[in-house]
Amino acid sequence: MPDLDPFQDTAGPAVAGRRPFAVGVTQATVSCLQQMIKDGQLKPGDRLPPERDLAQELSVSRTTLREALSILATIGQITAAPGGRGLLVAGATDARDTASWRFAARYSLAEVYQFRHIAESHAAQLAAIRRTDADLGEMRQSIDLLRTAAHAGELDAYARADFEFHHIILRISGNRLLIDIHRTFAGVVLESQRLPTRRPGPLLHAVNEHERVLQAIAMNDPDGAGYYMRTHISMAGSRAGLPPAELP
Repeated sequence: MPDLDPFQDTAGPAVAGRRPFAVGVTQATVSCLQQMIKDGQLKPGDRLPPERDLAQELSVSRTTLREALSILATIGQITAAPGGRGLLVAGATDARDTASWRFAARYSLAEVYQFRHIAESHAAQLAAIRRTDADLGEMRQSIDLLRTAAHAGELDAYARADFEFHHIILRISGNRLLIDIHRTFAGVVLESQRLPTRRPGPLLHAVNEHERVLQAIAMNDPDGAGYYMRTHISMAGSRAGLPPAELP
């Protein structure tokens, strides 16, 4: 799917209470689809309605629907139909096993991603309020390193650049307890960021997710920064092998 401006959407105001940015529309669409799956309106193995019909039913643009479906596919709640014709609601058998997790005796991988989902999304919100131009420059340099490592396939350098990007956001947040916890458990967090690189899949997807977090922080948009960080952490957990039921 082509690159889209994550803050723009062409849909009308049909979703009550949503923000004028696509972050709010996309989040509402993802939540609505997840609720339809939870309520049984869409059951495991069901084929999703045609894109045009589903967008009309949810009162969103097809651009927003594609964004929401992309998120659900990444976290494993929908999957491509055989032959690539359409999308299906994923079943329990579609869950992917996690790679070897060497901290299993202390914390489950799900617990680590749950912690990161809470702590790092809040840090991103604070960073959007407190960031300086110098902070943004540092974040951009970190993403440049991440992209370079992704193109070169240098997995260890990629994981370390990933860790550094998140630590920069924690530092910008100004919350000393969050910073100290992240530093104290750096080995655990870094290992959680290495796992996704050991599974097949393009590393540049995660680079784009980091870009969206940066864009929201640059726009002083705490809601957007928190949302995109939560989405990124959930996607990273999926890439690490967490099944949908264990994702934060």
